[in-house]
Amino acid sequence: MKKIEDKPKSRLKPILLTKKYSEELAEFIGIMLGDGSIKLPKKGDRGYRIRICGNSETDRDYLLNYVNPLSIKLFGIEFSIYYHSCSKAIYLTKSNKHLYYTLLHFGLKPGNKKINNISIPDWIFSNKKYIRACIRGLLDTDGCVSKHKNRNYTLIWFKSAIPNLRKSFSNSMDILGYKIAKWTGQTDTLQTCIAARGMLRKYKEEIGFSNPKHERKFMI
Repeated sequence: MKKIEDKPKSRLKPILLTKKYSEELAEFIGIMLGDGSIKLPKKGDRGYRIRICGNSETDRDYLLNYVNPLSIKLFGIEFSIYYHSCSKAIYLTKSNKHLYYTLLHFGLKPGNKKINNISIPDWIFSNKKYIRACIRGLLDTDGCVSKHKNRNYTLIWFKSAIPNLRKSFSNSMDILGYKIAKWTGQTDTLQTCIAARGMLRKYKEEIGFSNPKHERKFMI
């Protein structure tokens, strides 16, 4: 009897889920630069995991009602939702080769963001609207709005341990005409802030917040 050989498993070629630059895509890139992560598949591993993390109490509304719909609009991809059993973490997570390929195509890198020394992708700097949108996504996830002890209004803070991300953030703010404080810190994690009232008003009017927790705290 002739042996019937198994047919080789088909390998679906990855495709781009979106092919054009847009403000929405720039904002999603900013979100990924902040609280996103892309798992680097190992040999024989089919897991192309993309994950966005937040606080289950303060970020839940933002992740479920803004970020997930944004992903559906951009990529036709809906993330699954998971809550950490031992902490207040909430995760949007998806294993999808096409989304993985698309995010890498538009300038993101898989693996450890600090080791990769990531930065804002070059294409973002081709348009100020893209820069504003990317900064919104970055600060909505990895930024902080809080009151300074010596001032009766809130400041917008950004902290990072990644040199290239700090450099590209400073470059973005310079292009957009924002004055930010000098980077300070006692470790490799440095922080800066928007402190001047005029700059804060400008941020609120030109960039704003998509994350309700920042919107609720902001006061000038």
